Amino acid sequence: MTPHSGERISDAFQKIAGLREALGCYILGQPDLLTETICCMLASGHLLMTGAPGVAKTTLVRVLGKHLQLPFRRVQCTPDLLPSDIIGSEILNLDPVTQQRFFAFKPGPIFTNLLLVDEINRASPRTQSALLEAMQEQGVTVSGQRYAVERPFMVFATQNPLESEGTFPLPEAQLDRFLLHSWVNYPGEADQLSILKQYAARTLVGDKIEELEVLHPLSAEDLMDLQHATTQIPVSDSILQGINEIVVATRPDHPYCPPEVKDLLQFGAGPRAALALLAVSQALALMEGQPGVTWGHVKRMVKPVLRHRVRLNIRASKGNWNVDGVIEAILDHIETRYEMASFGLSQPYGRT
Repeated sequence: MTPHSGERISDAFQKIAGLREALGCYILGQPDLLTETICCMLASGHLLMTGAPGVAKTTLVRVLGKHLQLPFRRVQCTPDLLPSDIIGSEILNLDPVTQQRFFAFKPGPIFTNLLLVDEINRASPRTQSALLEAMQEQGVTVSGQRYAVERPFMVFATQNPLESEGTFPLPEAQLDRFLLHSWVNYPGEADQLSILKQYAARTLVGDKIEELEVLHPLSAEDLMDLQHATTQIPVSDSILQGINEIVVATRPDHPYCPPEVKDLLQFGAGPRAALALLAVSQALALMEGQPGVTWGHVKRMVKPVLRHRVRLNIRASKGNWNVDGVIEAILDHIETRYEMASFGLSQPYGRT
């Protein structure tokens, strides 16, 4: 690593640390969510958040938009929401001079930098799929005409795990477009007491987003510079092989798949999962100011990367297995296999 790249990493680390500290002042009791949100943002991905109502998912996106000085828009999903309600539609207009009628495109809320799609699993599959092109291709097509979305562009989608009535499970193709899937837990007792005190003092950020003062905002250009710096974090061949082996081990027909979970898996993760795990491991390394990706970075991000890309079968529910438990078993198996067989790697990644 050159001195110049070291200076860039140090500068990027300072900016990211400032952003995380600022977010932590307002989003209480959610350290894992903050880490995964920032890593997802640095890796230029989209985030799916699953959690009970009232655990600051929406507030997080609104506060993040204020600190990044980026436009933020919100879509509340309902079963009758149409694709045109998200991407926009062509409107018939009348030219006041020539009296000629013509169609003009009216952009929908997807044309923003930060898009919050609330309760995405309440939208119909047709409407959910309207997001696919924008999330993957950075643009939408209406009547044969392509319209690019704003850059940077990030989708935050939320879903409630407690209700199934009136919901439409996201198809695998849609799930795979999300870089990470974060579980949003309840805050701890002490953090919840702090939230109560802020509410009693009328200082709770959720009630005063528009009045929020940002001391060190980041611009869109700053964010894209940080995203570029993320891609420059070096990764050793041994880490790349470890990432690859974790992903292929999620496939029940692969020799690396642990015997104890082979019969629990319906299907495993594809190549995009390996790319995602690499990208967010680089992001976490940059967030921690490290000069390269370690095995610890990979281990930290493996669950949010894989939990929505691995599908369990009916045997798993009968055996009280959940997807995170299966991922842990796969990770332990890969690490144990390395220690026993050494993989023939010159730079082992080990159990750190």
